[in-house]
Amino acid sequence: MILRLDENDSGQLHASRRGLNEFTLARAHELCADIKTPTICLIFGKLSEWATPEKIEHFAYIGLVSSRSPVTTLETRIKIKRAVSMAPDTEQAVSALLNGTTHATQLQKKLRSSADVLVLSPKLSGALIDALVAISANQGPIRAVAESLTAPKRYANFAAVQEDAVQTALKAFGLAASDRASRIDLVESQSTALARVPLMEDSVIEHDARAVPGYTLSVSHITGRALFEKGADKLEVFTANRRDLEHVFGVDLIYLNLTKKNIVMVQYKMLEPNGRLGEPTDWLYRPDSKMADEVRRMHAFAATHAAGPLEYRLNPAVFYLKFVRRNGSLANGSIITPIDHYERLLQDPSCKGPHGAFRISYNTLGGRYIRQGAFLDLIQSGYIGAYADTTAALVTLVEAVLSGDRAVVAAVQSSRHGPDEAIAH
Repeated sequence: MILRLDENDSGQLHASRRGLNEFTLARAHELCADIKTPTICLIFGKLSEWATPEKIEHFAYIGLVSSRSPVTTLETRIKIKRAVSMAPDTEQAVSALLNGTTHATQLQKKLRSSADVLVLSPKLSGALIDALVAISANQGPIRAVAESLTAPKRYANFAAVQEDAVQTALKAFGLAASDRASRIDLVESQSTALARVPLMEDSVIEHDARAVPGYTLSVSHITGRALFEKGADKLEVFTANRRDLEHVFGVDLIYLNLTKKNIVMVQYKMLEPNGRLGEPTDWLYRPDSKMADEVRRMHAFAATHAAGPLEYRLNPAVFYLKFVRRNGSLANGSIITPIDHYERLLQDPSCKGPHGAFRISYNTLGGRYIRQGAFLDLIQSGYIGAYADTTAALVTLVEAVLSGDRAVVAAVQSSRHGPDEAIAH
């Protein structure tokens, strides 16, 4: 659809807390009746400078209509989110992109209407988006808007696990779901949950894999990077993988806090249901030889770190397991346990399942696990995690995970000023 803003609405939205990035407005019912949500929206507006009112500045944004609902007898409320600027910045210039195609006449006819909400057909919308994506400056912003249409909601595959890992990293930094990244770098043709994090206007850039800034890791592994800033601290989240996500067996989260010098790694394990229809369902995880190898590597890495003279941890373990139910909602609870506790639970008769499986539930654990909220508080305070002094520790860990054909989400928290800033890269 196309949304037109007059000078008054344009000025007020630009001055609002989130600007054109996220806003709501009301329009007549008949204009909004055919809007399907969620849907991509092109926004056109204009501003005049107060000092020189005759000078008009045009702008264009692309965003997502996330909801619509009646708010008065005469009007429907629509919500726009994830809106970012695009080029070109006028209706006429955008229309010219379709010149010479079968859709040009249809779009021009729509634009002749004086209505401020125009609903386009699926074919016309697709052709318009294709033409806009052909402009390199639009590729990152449009990808960020489009990928939010297909955000995973359930643990159906490891794309959903990566989605949860990114959200966990943001929460551990103390960010709310609505907090926005100051910069997002996406790698061309690479899937990453970072394309769906909250973003600021003009903050999304799509790169060739060789051009992502700030990394000494092999660039072929990097799929995305996001930068968040809060007070004197900054958070860098990056995703990387050795193979495409659909071929990846597992996904991990690494959280390195360079301010408090703690590093935590979360490995996700998918629980499978066990039981016939109508019977109580056990949730099982079946350890295999690969898991045994991973555990040995975890212990070997953790053993190399010693406490500094002023460092303190409640638990200096690096590695934690996060058990989630296959096809369960991302919003549902999970069970988190340190790797050494998991090894002890393997010996507990109440946790033994059929054919060597590990039976896990709130009942079998008897409260011996960490909930998500407490886990995030411990990470943020620096009370858990191994001691980490240099970037080399992070690089070594990430490279070891990547060499095992695993996907990884890493989050690096550091100070925006002073010596820690240099360590973050």
